[in-house]
Amino acid sequence: MGFNGKSLILVGAILFIFQIANFISIETITPELERAQVLAAIASLIIILIGFLFKQFEPLAGEKAALKGENKFLFDRNMPDEVIDELAWGSEAILTSTAAAAILIHNDGVNILRRGITSSNDFKPGETCLRSIKDMKLISLANTKFYPGRDEFFNFCAEIPSILVVPINNKAFILIGGWSAKCFTKSDEKWINNWSKKINNIFSKNKI
Repeated sequence: MGFNGKSLILVGAILFIFQIANFISIETITPELERAQVLAAIASLIIILIGFLFKQFEPLAGEKAALKGENKFLFDRNMPDEVIDELAWGSEAILTSTAAAAILIHNDGVNILRRGITSSNDFKPGETCLRSIKDMKLISLANTKFYPGRDEFFNFCAEIPSILVVPINNKAFILIGGWSAKCFTKSDEKWINNWSKKINNIFSKNKI
């Protein structure tokens, strides 16, 4: 089992206490022992510091939301087989390897793929999605509860706790909704962003 921030802080604190208790119990203190005690104290403090750093970067995911909608897999059957295969593979990988609950891929005014917990309503991109493709930057909404423009995503998946908007090109983007707030890691964002570049290359190849 791997260490997280809390466990590292606990281990470091225990080691620090033990080395202090050991130092107090020793009757004769030599220069060698003093150096060893200083090194042990420094090592314990470093472990505690690393624990705090780990804790800072750990996602503070909330409870899994009870999302409304049906679990579906809808896609534009007029797309070339190469495009369908890639989008099917990638969307499945995202749903199974991250905390994603829903995925939508939009291209030039058309929702070409919807997968996971989806609404039956027609989704139309609003200010947030359009800003993402205009600036060609991933937008992460870690907690939609506090986002004033959350109504834009109601027809994507009602009351979705967190959202990633990942641009593919200046007319296409990937919309990913998470089961809980703050559930996507930086690693998730990085590989999804890299996948979007692959999709763009396949779109260009197939003139989509």
